Amino acid sequence: MDLPPAPTYEFYIPSIHDDTALACRIYSAPESHFGGGSPDFENNREKPWAPKGAIVAHPYSSVGGSYDDTTVLHIVSALIKKRFTVGTFNFRGVGKSGGKATWTSKAELQDYISFVGFFMYYLSNVYPPVKGSESCDNHFPLQPILSGVPAIRPPAHLILAGYSYGALMTRYLPNVPAMLHRFSRVLETSTEAEIRSRAAELATVTQIDILSRRPIAAREVRSRSKGKGKGKGKGEERARDSGSLDSVPTDWLGEKETLMRVLHTPFKRKEIKNSWPDQGMGFSPCEEDFIAQVHVPTPKTHYLLVSLLLEPLAAFCTGFRKFARLDVDGDSLDEKFLHNATLVVHGKKDRLTSIAKIDKWADWRMVDSGERFQIVRVADSGHFWRDETAVKTLKAAVGMWVQKHVREESESN
Repeated sequence: MDLPPAPTYEFYIPSIHDDTALACRIYSAPESHFGGGSPDFENNREKPWAPKGAIVAHPYSSVGGSYDDTTVLHIVSALIKKRFTVGTFNFRGVGKSGGKATWTSKAELQDYISFVGFFMYYLSNVYPPVKGSESCDNHFPLQPILSGVPAIRPPAHLILAGYSYGALMTRYLPNVPAMLHRFSRVLETSTEAEIRSRAAELATVTQIDILSRRPIAAREVRSRSKGKGKGKGKGEERARDSGSLDSVPTDWLGEKETLMRVLHTPFKRKEIKNSWPDQGMGFSPCEEDFIAQVHVPTPKTHYLLVSLLLEPLAAFCTGFRKFARLDVDGDSLDEKFLHNATLVVHGKKDRLTSIAKIDKWADWRMVDSGERFQIVRVADSGHFWRDETAVKTLKAAVGMWVQKHVREESESN
């Protein structure tokens, strides 16, 4: 079975729980940077398109789960084929991530939220929603190029996915607006601010990489510079038709190298230990202590749950702790599955959570959500997806589900 190519980027972000360094990856499919309706630089035509991103969470760390898990990689591969930019991360205590795994999963849930915040700010910075918009951290060398093509787009598509324990953590996530709210107004020295900064830095790197593969765009950069009456200087090398990195100004390449060094360095807090302004900090921060508030448009969210764990294993993985309602509007735990397209893929031979339990859990959700909630029952699979035929069925189900719901929502805009 084919697995995805090597990740495009590997880096660290801090967890909002306690600054633990989390090892992360981004996979970029060919042409995924322009989401399916790529802009026509040569003829200066604007086509509406929506960035497509997905996050896949891995199985339980105590039994060897990581972002290198084969089933996780199969899911990543299926999404890349649908031209999604895919992000994965290691929970604490796994692989190159710092810290230790917990028995309550409280910290792990915060790890997941940290990566969701990073990923959405990353997408928003790579693809600013409106030409000249201040809805992104607008300080990148390529922003004038990428913010102009096209001018207005539909909201991004975001798939929140998980396998086994990763599916359980996906189920426990707050809704997306609640998670984005956590990152909207933050102190300059906070973990949330560092996550936003790293998202902006990786977006800059991505923009440079996009331009390096599009020589027409590189020539446009050069012509705009000349149009301002500036003579040729540093950063104005001629673009080459090869589309290689030689077509990008050398000072931008130097910036890319500098930023990647930063992204490979774990975060160390400088001053303030309480990062979230709603917490008691013993002082009253001034307006200057906060970074600029940035609006990230709420994406069209979809959920993918593969081999979801239910009771009693779910209780064991969370230390028999009941998760609080973290949603801003007080939604119940599974309310988000009623309002957003959701796919559950489960093996009929699963002995950790039987298909009968899955059917019982899903029964009222399928009735209340109409066609938005779907279950695919795979006859040849247990929990660990070792059968080649079962893996093909899994990937085909993901592909058809993505094609159906992303296309339907795009056409409705």
